[in-house]
Amino acid sequence: MSHTPRSILETFYAAERIYMSAAPNERDFSAIAATIAPTCRLEQTAALPYAGTYLGPAGMQAWGEQMANYFSVVDVQNPEIFEREGSNRIVVLSTLHLKVRETGEELEYPFCQAVRVDLQLGQITEMRPFYWDVEGVRRAVLA
Repeated sequence: MSHTPRSILETFYAAERIYMSAAPNERDFSAIAATIAPTCRLEQTAALPYAGTYLGPAGMQAWGEQMANYFSVVDVQNPEIFEREGSNRIVVLSTLHLKVRETGEELEYPFCQAVRVDLQLGQITEMRPFYWDVEGVRRAVLA
């Protein structure tokens, strides 16, 4: 199977939408895990309630559980994926749509991600998200 950074990321986004919208007792991380390399590194900025560095599928699952506890909708919308042929890196400019699970408040912000992939495995090896309004996200979930 031939992978591109775009195809890997789109598979991740589809699995993420399903996982985040599920009730806690119905969450199945296996579809997301299939898109994550064993050496994957996700870095979330220190100002977020789910800050930290998450490693491998287990780390991504720990992050995913936190996000899904805060949000019933996590949807990267209208992604513009910038990639160079043959490269394992992409940059994504998009809109992040969130719905706070506890209050029902909906948030929508510009969102950027720097992503690395393993083209042979078809998996993500690194994600660095950049939020437009970190304080707004923090305020919405810690209110």
